[in-house]
Amino acid sequence: MSTLFIIGNGFDKAHGLKTSYWDFRNYLEKHAEEFLVQMENMYSIAPFERLDKRFKKNKEIQNCRDNAIYGMLWKSFEHGLGEVNEVEMLDFSKSIVDDLYLDGGPVGIKDTMDDYWEEQYRFIERLNEYVCKWIRQVRLFKTVPMKSVFVDNFKDYFFTFNYTSVLERIYHVPCNHILHIHGGLSPYCDERPVLGHGNVEKIEKYRAKAESAAEEYDEGGESIYNAIANYYERTRKNTSRCMAFKYNFFRQLTGVDHVEVIGHSFGEVDIPYFTYLKYCVSENANWIFYYHSSEDYDAAKKAVKELELDIRNYELLHSDCFWK
Repeated sequence: MSTLFIIGNGFDKAHGLKTSYWDFRNYLEKHAEEFLVQMENMYSIAPFERLDKRFKKNKEIQNCRDNAIYGMLWKSFEHGLGEVNEVEMLDFSKSIVDDLYLDGGPVGIKDTMDDYWEEQYRFIERLNEYVCKWIRQVRLFKTVPMKSVFVDNFKDYFFTFNYTSVLERIYHVPCNHILHIHGGLSPYCDERPVLGHGNVEKIEKYRAKAESAAEEYDEGGESIYNAIANYYERTRKNTSRCMAFKYNFFRQLTGVDHVEVIGHSFGEVDIPYFTYLKYCVSENANWIFYYHSSEDYDAAKKAVKELELDIRNYELLHSDCFWK
């Protein structure tokens, strides 16, 4: 029998790697500032340059602003991607429609509006491209093993949410025992990194609104609602697609009688993966969920409840226990 390790970003951070969402923002600020400004504008975060020049030199004000931005979007970045400021988007969109208003109503402007939104929101398609570039510049040459049982481990399996090649390069775990479910770097992973939210309801909501507007011959409204749905679609992480064609890995898990989850924040967008894995491993498998903070502990309890695990088959332990 073997163990399945489900690994989140806390694992890489424990190895000293700068792989948090805030580190990604720092990368964008340095290498793709225009993209960062465009994206944060969608979440009502104004560029620092718009502030009074006196504030720019004040470290305390800068730190307060960084903390606010972190809380607004980057603390739970993937979840935040699915919570764009819709009111502001709608108000702005309707003002554009008003500017294009024709005699007898905004009739015949759908193509013009569609072209406008395509140009306005196309920037977000580069998100995963920047994720890939960011991960490539994360260096591992100073990274050392911290978990001895992982080294040259040919017996257990690793389901990782991380993009880095720590398992392959630092621990020498064979590639066929690892699944980078969100992609990673070649030559260790064939799939490019992917990042996004799981808020399908928002997409369905605005598609329905667009259909209703079309039925009422409201071309402006149809275009607006489709534009918002398209934005959500482009920032969505399709968990079903991520798991498709991974049969060879999942079929190896039937003999797994022990599961350990480390470095994970148990975000809602990733719960479908846990649910699927539950049915891949042994029905009576024992689970250990390691948490780092009280917030992680609460999220882990919620995840356990959603997974409907028998109380006799799981433990919640502090992450320090994992590294002993």
